[in-house]
Amino acid sequence: MLSDVSMDVRYTLRTMRQSPVFTLAAVLVLTLGIGVTTALFSVVDAVLLRPLPFPEPDRLVVMSTDKPGKLLARYSLPNYEDVARLSTRLRSMTAYGQRLMNLTGEGDAEQLRGAVVVGDFFGAFGMKPMLGRTFAPEERDARLAVISHSRWMKEGGGEGVLGRTLTLGGQPYTVIGVMPPSFDVPAHTTEVWVPFDSLPGAATSEERTERGFRSFAVAARLVPGATLESVRHELKSLNEELLSRDDATLKLGVARYADSLTQDVSLLLWVLLGAVSLVLLLAAANVAHLQLARAAARQRELGIRVALGARRGRLVRQLLTESVLLALLGGVGGVLLALWATDLLMMLGANTLPRAGEVVVHGRVLLFALAVTLTTGVGVGLVPALQRSQLSPATVLGRGATEKSRGRTHAVLVVAEVALALMLVTGAGLMLKSFWRMYQADPGLDPVGVFVARLALPQSRYDTPERTEAFHRELTARLAARPEVAGVGVGGSLPAGGSLSRSGYWKEGTEDPPVRPDALINVTTPGFLEALRVPLLAGRLLTESDGANAPRVMVVSERFAREVFAGEDALGRRVSFGGDDAEGNPLWTTVVGVVADVAYAGVEVGHEPTAYVPMAQEPTTDGQLAVRAAPGLDPRKLESVVREELRAVDSMVALARVGTLEDRLSSDLGQPRFRAVLLGAFGLLALVLAAVGIYGVMSYSVSQREHEMSVRMALGARAADVLRLVVGQALRRVGLGLVLGLLGALAAHRIMEGLLYGMGALDVSVLASVSLLLLGTAWLASWLPARKAANADPAAVLRRG
Repeated sequence: MLSDVSMDVRYTLRTMRQSPVFTLAAVLVLTLGIGVTTALFSVVDAVLLRPLPFPEPDRLVVMSTDKPGKLLARYSLPNYEDVARLSTRLRSMTAYGQRLMNLTGEGDAEQLRGAVVVGDFFGAFGMKPMLGRTFAPEERDARLAVISHSRWMKEGGGEGVLGRTLTLGGQPYTVIGVMPPSFDVPAHTTEVWVPFDSLPGAATSEERTERGFRSFAVAARLVPGATLESVRHELKSLNEELLSRDDATLKLGVARYADSLTQDVSLLLWVLLGAVSLVLLLAAANVAHLQLARAAARQRELGIRVALGARRGRLVRQLLTESVLLALLGGVGGVLLALWATDLLMMLGANTLPRAGEVVVHGRVLLFALAVTLTTGVGVGLVPALQRSQLSPATVLGRGATEKSRGRTHAVLVVAEVALALMLVTGAGLMLKSFWRMYQADPGLDPVGVFVARLALPQSRYDTPERTEAFHRELTARLAARPEVAGVGVGGSLPAGGSLSRSGYWKEGTEDPPVRPDALINVTTPGFLEALRVPLLAGRLLTESDGANAPRVMVVSERFAREVFAGEDALGRRVSFGGDDAEGNPLWTTVVGVVADVAYAGVEVGHEPTAYVPMAQEPTTDGQLAVRAAPGLDPRKLESVVREELRAVDSMVALARVGTLEDRLSSDLGQPRFRAVLLGAFGLLALVLAAVGIYGVMSYSVSQREHEMSVRMALGARAADVLRLVVGQALRRVGLGLVLGLLGALAAHRIMEGLLYGMGALDVSVLASVSLLLLGTAWLASWLPARKAANADPAAVLRRG
């Protein structure tokens, strides 16, 4: 048996050397298909399939909401403590939230992304420190810190970091442990973890005492024997008990932690993997065309082998050996291509996906590549092998039945290629049109020339509203006085800048609803909207007179005015965001201006009802600085100006996320750009492969019918008749492929809808354009060989026989 296989391989290598053009074409096509499929699978494997780097990751869960499209919910610390005390099916429960921390000591202050934790945080995730230890239960308010591996490297590495003091927010914290590189909760940028109760004033803060202050994620582990369904049933009963202490908006649910990480990208990745699988099928179809044509060229050789007694199984094995060996060569090239393509995917935007740091072509990805290679090799060789092996010697050495059978197979492959190509190109067209609409969407402001950065004031130094207001007033005044600055302001939120805050509201003159609608609340200083050049539509903007002791006012977005005060003039109307005044009456906030809508949560989320309230009336220690450069000045050059003035006001305050507003808005389009570029590239590949396949089939068909066409022309047929015959035959097959492809696109439209912006998946203009494009491509691919046949000299062809 081994000797037979060895003989088949040697024979295959000889035949491949004798037809280098065929071999090179087949290997290149398979390299392309296998390579891009393997590269994308490496991303899917790292993000969706590979287990999390925690012990028993399936038992790690998070408290979740029942809102569609959203899993990870936020809870208050009283909510967390209630559930931790009453639940019998969850253990090692913890609450945690992200926090910006100013690191001071040497040079300018540095802003760290940290996390504050309550409960058994590291126990919930089951992770041990790489060095040192984590927090003990009795150290819930101790000023201790556990740092990330990346922070450890910045601190010089080595065990000497243990016991070192870090000044965070003006308070000394002792480093007791270092986590391994794989631990990145709640984000891959987190550099330090501290107990929440160690923060100044934490014991009496709203975060600790107020049930409505929901800013913490809650994670836990399932107890042995517990399931998600049993936990959900328990939480449902607890929810009814806890509603008496909370408001009607409290929802208790549970989901796997892994699902909460990938909920926003899983659909995208599966769609992209499906798309690249269609590219692989198109590549395989092209190689199958080549195999069929090559089998026809070897008809006499195979006929002689059959006549000499070669059995059907022997021929099948020989032909499959050839196709599998071709596929293996393509697989080797595909793996090499995948190593490069994976880096390209990261550059195009895959680096923003969760667990992107784990994307690598490793053992399991190589096994996938091998499985794809062998399946493709068998798939492209099986039909030609079965066709050639089941014929009698007389039939093989003849022509008729064989040509008819081969023609049907070619036709089926062309129909399949066109159908697959239409589905792929339609998806690419929809994604590109969606991205263009997103790119063209009005941001509601002028981002050109704006320097932005994030500010986080140390709570130990800015523990009163008066101090916070004084800092912002002095910093903005100093910057506004500089000749390099045309406008400056501080706000709670910037487009694509995070730090979004929402609050329920109700309109004066209506009943307070049990579940209030939400609005985005952006606390700003005077000058913020002017620096961003958000158009004023009615009324006025916020001014210095809107201070802490002045009447409560706000400027609202156009959508807020339209939804809350439909058909009414919003100016002078009042809304309550909760709370009572000294007399026990609701705290009302008056609308003094209406501005254009701004997509703070990102272009894909769209415009939300937004209220801008004076920072003097709602002080915050976390803000976004926006500085508009003077005309003709590069906004990047403002960084030195801002740092100079910041040092003059308070050297303990750090800047983070320094850049330009244009860059932030561009990064907001990162994931839409990633999927548009990839699907666009896959669509272009599909179009090229389909065109090459149709051209190859028609060239082969014309060459096989050259004698017939010459006879037709000798009997009086015109060149136009030959063109019509060949092109018409091709377009009939293409038409059937277009119909099947449209049916496939219609069947898959619901999958695509979740990835599109401002349009539906059944976009008639895209479907019609793609169909015409494929039809035109097919016409050209069939017209070229038909034109060659029509221009041939019938006499010369007939003389050749």
